[in-house]
Amino acid sequence: MSNNLKRKISRKKNLKEEKDANKELQSKLSSIFLPDNCSLCNKVFDKRSREMAMNWMVIADGDTKALICPECWEKSKNS
Repeated sequence: MSNNLKRKISRKKNLKEEKDANKELQSKLSSIFLPDNCSLCNKVFDKRSREMAMNWMVIADGDTKALICPECWEKSKNS
């Protein structure tokens, strides 16, 4: 097998794995009940955004869940 073909196969495999991981993250996010906005400043949370899912904080206390945006999280850490 030539190196080009190996590279092409490897690249295609990596893209498929990334796509599958994104789909899995989306399905897990949609199955978890989260508020639609920041609990402190009411900034809108997009449940489909991978970036938001990785940067926003969730604080769970029993059945209640609070969703905190990165800006409010920094403010609360500095207070």
